[in-house]
Amino acid sequence: MYSEIKLISKVKAQITKFSHKVSRSFKKPKGKFIHQMIYGIQAAKDVKLSNIARALNEDISLIKTECRLSRQISREDFSEQLNEEIIKYGAMKIRKDSVIAVDLSDISKSYANKMPYLAWVWDGSKKEKRRGYWILEIIGADIDGYELTGMPPNFGHC
Repeated sequence: MYSEIKLISKVKAQITKFSHKVSRSFKKPKGKFIHQMIYGIQAAKDVKLSNIARALNEDISLIKTECRLSRQISREDFSEQLNEEIIKYGAMKIRKDSVIAVDLSDISKSYANKMPYLAWVWDGSKKEKRRGYWILEIIGADIDGYELTGMPPNFGHC
């Protein structure tokens, strides 16, 4: 039990540290929102707002938390600015002797017709072209260290 609490505390501290670094160019309310979303997605292991709100476990009603998150998310798209901050943060950790792993993958959305930015991807398990999204993920690792540096996956056309 004690080791589980210690692990949860350590993960929360790492999420807080990371969210502060990637949201440093945002004003305080947006920074708090980014922190709550990162924590909520990690804790809920889901991206649905109701599950994120449930994971935040606030002292207000669940619907109020969900409405607040929904309102914040719909105000403006700051994903470009957030991606820039994540890339800057990752770039500081990559050196000449770092090992870089690049994974070009895809997600097949065979029944989707009206989703934005759908492209043709190769479904390896079905051995055919299908509609879906390309994913590019880049991970860097220091040869002597234990820390991985990841760049955010990019959805859409490559």
